[in-house]
Amino acid sequence: MHRRKLTIGSVLTLLAGLVIGTTTPSNATAPPTPFSAAARTAAIDAADRAVSAGPNALAKVPGESYLRSLVTPWVDNLYSIAYTRTYRGLPVVGGDAAVLADGTGKVHVVEPGNAVPADVPTEPTVPAAVAESTARTRLAAVDRVDARRLVVRVGPDATRLAWETVLIGRTDSAPGKLHVFVDARTGAVLDSYDDVRAGTGHSKWNGPDPITITTAGSGGSYFMQDLTRPGLSCARFNAGVLTKPVDDWGTGNPTSIKTGCVDSMWAAQKEWDMLRTWLGRNGHNGTGGTWPVVVGLNQVNAYFDDTKVIIGHDNRGQWLGAMDVVGHEYAHGIDKTSPGYPFAAPGLFEGTGDIFGALTEAYANEPPPFDVPDYTVGEMVDLGSNPLRYMYNPSLAGDPNCYSSTMPPEPHRAAGPLNHWFYLLAEGSNPGGGKPVSPTCNNTTLTGVGIQLAGKVFYGGLLLRTSGTNYPKVRRQTLYAAKALDPTCTLFKKTRDAWNAVGVPATAGDPTCP
Repeated sequence: MHRRKLTIGSVLTLLAGLVIGTTTPSNATAPPTPFSAAARTAAIDAADRAVSAGPNALAKVPGESYLRSLVTPWVDNLYSIAYTRTYRGLPVVGGDAAVLADGTGKVHVVEPGNAVPADVPTEPTVPAAVAESTARTRLAAVDRVDARRLVVRVGPDATRLAWETVLIGRTDSAPGKLHVFVDARTGAVLDSYDDVRAGTGHSKWNGPDPITITTAGSGGSYFMQDLTRPGLSCARFNAGVLTKPVDDWGTGNPTSIKTGCVDSMWAAQKEWDMLRTWLGRNGHNGTGGTWPVVVGLNQVNAYFDDTKVIIGHDNRGQWLGAMDVVGHEYAHGIDKTSPGYPFAAPGLFEGTGDIFGALTEAYANEPPPFDVPDYTVGEMVDLGSNPLRYMYNPSLAGDPNCYSSTMPPEPHRAAGPLNHWFYLLAEGSNPGGGKPVSPTCNNTTLTGVGIQLAGKVFYGGLLLRTSGTNYPKVRRQTLYAAKALDPTCTLFKKTRDAWNAVGVPATAGDPTCP
């Protein structure tokens, strides 16, 4: 089978929006047009006022301040405005905040992160070099130190002055970009997290054949590069972007690098379009850009390494470049460029990948025998377990259906309750139409809201994420998102019922509706 691609020169679509205005009396001020520059300014100004003064003011001790760091338009004229905290000029890690405000200047939610005050001595007694040596012991092989800085590290119960060292190297099985926090007063390791998110997915090819993807051409050569989605290209592992004298790529052979790139580009482009059309996000990174993909890793694996998506093969030598694996890995980049990164609980970042993979499959809506919309992960590949995960019933793969205070430390297994919640919200417990029945942990019967609306709720919660977000906080953040999306409270109640059905408890600070 040949996969035909479309050059940017051959198709250019211009989307134009129509604004219908109404006249107002000369002495009245017209409200800002939704998503206009004036609406964006009104939302930002309202959020800035909310975090700096009044009952929602966030600074608790002298020397603390909050700096606006990220503004992300969402839907319905809503904006997520994220803030980072500083203390006496030092960055505070784990003390950020997020605000949901609209273009009329109304604040819907102020979601603080860890509220422990950043009141600590700011002079280190442990030298940076000593902290670096300690940090190096946490990574199997260190190639280089990428960054080092003095920070205030806010933990669940206490605040510490710390050296943050970022190491580039390898774990036992994959590349690593490890952030290690060493107490700058005692030398003890406080915490660490890895930017590289490794995972596996399914490699069933897309179709029907031929499929059309966007490439670029110049001077009689064609490039596996998408100029309409800045940053997206496909290259051979440890080599350059693929080029050809004709704009026709791949053979349908799943062991071919070019076919792997066709499938990977197709999936990345479909996810980009889903993000824009269904969720209101501007590109994978939220600011109109994305990351390249490379195919050819000689491992049974695929992962996002903080700069690109890397595609390996399955046990039959087929490149893992199909819809759910590519959607999952790019979702780690979506996660990284959203407020409050990283999640505090094992499983939430892997569940995020599975959710965005399922959303991409649903948006593409391919027919059999291609990657039809489903809620399974890895059902078509030879990775020793088929599927790898069942979102509608995680226990079928040995993963927990229900949340508990002792979740498995392995992050793919710990994704079970989040995946289960998403399926119940989207489809319900017994959706019919050939879709699988999903058991509930409290023996309730639920009806779904559809995958697109469920995706909006989850993504809206992601835009309200703050440092230290665990399962109960995801519950709270998605409830706020559901309330903002639907003032009738119907969506709020279905979101709440789905969380109850997977055992994630209500906590102090959860919203109510009405």
